[in-house]
Amino acid sequence: MRRAIMGRPRSLEMRPALSPKSPSFAACLSVMLRLALLCLPLLLALASVASAAPDLAELQRRADGGDAAALFALGKAYQHGLDVRHDQQKALAYYRRAAALDHWPSVNNLAAAYERGDGVRTDAARALALYQRAAAAGYAVAQYNLAAALLKAKPGDAEADRRAAGLLRQAAEQGHVNAERGFAEMLQNGRGVARDRAQAVDWLRKAAAAGCAPAKTSLALAYQRGLGLPADLSVAVALYREAAEAGDPAAQHNLGLRYARGEGVARDDAAALSWFRKAADQDFAYSLNALGVMHMRGTVVAQNLGEALRLFRLSAERGNVDGQTNLGAFYRDGTRVAADPVQALMWLTLAAAQNGADARSALDGLKPKLTPAQIRKGEEMARRWRPRPAASGSGATTQERACETE
Repeated sequence: MRRAIMGRPRSLEMRPALSPKSPSFAACLSVMLRLALLCLPLLLALASVASAAPDLAELQRRADGGDAAALFALGKAYQHGLDVRHDQQKALAYYRRAAALDHWPSVNNLAAAYERGDGVRTDAARALALYQRAAAAGYAVAQYNLAAALLKAKPGDAEADRRAAGLLRQAAEQGHVNAERGFAEMLQNGRGVARDRAQAVDWLRKAAAAGCAPAKTSLALAYQRGLGLPADLSVAVALYREAAEAGDPAAQHNLGLRYARGEGVARDDAAALSWFRKAADQDFAYSLNALGVMHMRGTVVAQNLGEALRLFRLSAERGNVDGQTNLGAFYRDGTRVAADPVQALMWLTLAAAQNGADARSALDGLKPKLTPAQIRKGEEMARRWRPRPAASGSGATTQERACETE
């Protein structure tokens, strides 16, 4: 609440004008000149913003004349509701007209609409064909999107990996930040390309220098584990902190682990809890499990097995191996939930399939206690299980984390 200004009422009388010869006039003029100089940059900035604002009438005039760039600009305006009401159908109509003129950003955006089912029926084949068309013309964004689509459509396929790695390299060489990060990951893992961790670090440094928070996280991991460069935990922690403060959940989780273990920083369970919560708020499965462990053990927070169960379930449903192992153990032991050996077997089977050593050991102890029918049911449930997608709106976008290249 604003406080009232107390004191004598100001007079409403007209004051005599200052004389040009008076000292007061000179002082006033000096102040006015200083204010004008201070305001000039602001006025110029406002004029720049005003001049940068799209003139829809002018764009429409140019678009009617077949200007592809104007058609694209109008498509983006209607797609994102920039100075016009959002209208995806109008956006697609403008993109289609520009795409017919081989305007590659429009071809890419049209492909993205078919991939997501945004205003049109989802059509993965048509999306791939459109991405391919723009990628073949050298458009970096389409090269990146085509690589991502191939990896999603054919996970584990060697030919798809090879094509994706080639596309990511092409886009990265044009300065596409996400492609730099993606190609670095392919190099680190030897996926679709010969493993070269030193070269991966070079690409990660480029993406990190552009401000990409997940690239800083990957670079921090390289420093932590000595992947392609000498290990340096202090540098790793500094990079994790930069990326965590920029909102990257993986960095928040890894920084929380450093505090929980006292690695590169003094052990601080309260700081670990804080960073785990930030990542868990973005539905990050590893941190959901870590928070569950803290509630189970009563670390910093009061022991709460019910909350631990809830967090383990959220983590398990997202596909996290530790969350699945812990949830399976809760069902096996009847911890804050009715004992259910079939549910326990399902979750432990899923975790064991991800090379979870604790889960495999738990299964070895559980199976002899079950009937063949119970084992068949639990294993069938595991085969039918599908991970829960991330919560809608969770996590910072790639644009917010400075990784997107338009």
